[in-house]
Amino acid sequence: MRSRSRTSRIYTLFLFVILLFLFITIVYRHVPAKKPDTAAPKYKTEIVKPFLFSEENSLKEWEEKIFKGKVVYRIEKDKDLSYVRATSDKSASALYYKIKLDAKTAKPIAGWKWKVGKFPVKKTAESLENKDVDDFAARVYVIFPATFFTNSRVLEYIWAESLPVGSTGTSLYSKNIKLIVLESGAKDEWMSEDRDIRADYLKMFGREPEYNIGAVAFMTNAENTGTSADAMYDDIKVGYAEGGKP
Repeated sequence: MRSRSRTSRIYTLFLFVILLFLFITIVYRHVPAKKPDTAAPKYKTEIVKPFLFSEENSLKEWEEKIFKGKVVYRIEKDKDLSYVRATSDKSASALYYKIKLDAKTAKPIAGWKWKVGKFPVKKTAESLENKDVDDFAARVYVIFPATFFTNSRVLEYIWAESLPVGSTGTSLYSKNIKLIVLESGAKDEWMSEDRDIRADYLKMFGREPEYNIGAVAFMTNAENTGTSADAMYDDIKVGYAEGGKP
C-alpha cells in the first residue's frame, strides 16, 4: 500500500512537472513528412508536425517521463506499416514531445492511429474513479502549460476495455486533467482518431482554452494492477483546421 501511495503521488506530479519544464524550455520543431499521410481526416487540415515512426530512430525526438519502471517503446514494422509498440510489465512511463500550437485564437487539431494488443487485467470493474484500476492499454494527451504550472490543463484520450465510448471524467490526480474514452474493447484493426481540440476543451472545461498547447504525449501503463499491457501507436499529427490559423 505504501508503494502504491508513493506511485500515486509521483503520478499526481507527473504532468505538472512536465508542464513546468515545458514552460521553461519549449522549442519549435518542424520536420517534413517522411512518407505520405494516407489517413483521411474528417476535415481539411494544415499539419504542423507529423510523427510517422518510419525510421528506427523515430523515437529519439521524444522524451520519456518515468513514473514506475519503464514501458518498452520500440519501432516495429509489418509489411508496409511501421509504428510504435508499447509494452508495459507492471510499469508506467510516457513519451512526450514539446510543440507550440495556438489554442487561444486558432483551431488546433490532433489525429492518430492506435491499436490495443493486450489490456491490463483488472480484478474489479473498470472505472475512471478507482486508482486500483487506473491502468489503460493506450492513452494520448494534449497538454496546455500555464505560467503558474498548477493552473495548466490537460486533455487525456483513453482506449478502455469495457467503459462505453464517450465516457468522460476528471483525473483522480488533478481536477485539471479531463478524460475522454474514445475507444473501448478489443478490435482487431487500427482505429483512426481526428479530434477538434478546441471543441473538446470547451466540452470538458466549460470554456475556451486559456493557454496554448505545449506538448503531446502517449502512454501505456499497468503498474496499478501489477499486470501487463500492450498497444501500438502510429501517424500522430498535430496542426490546425483549415482556415483555423490566425
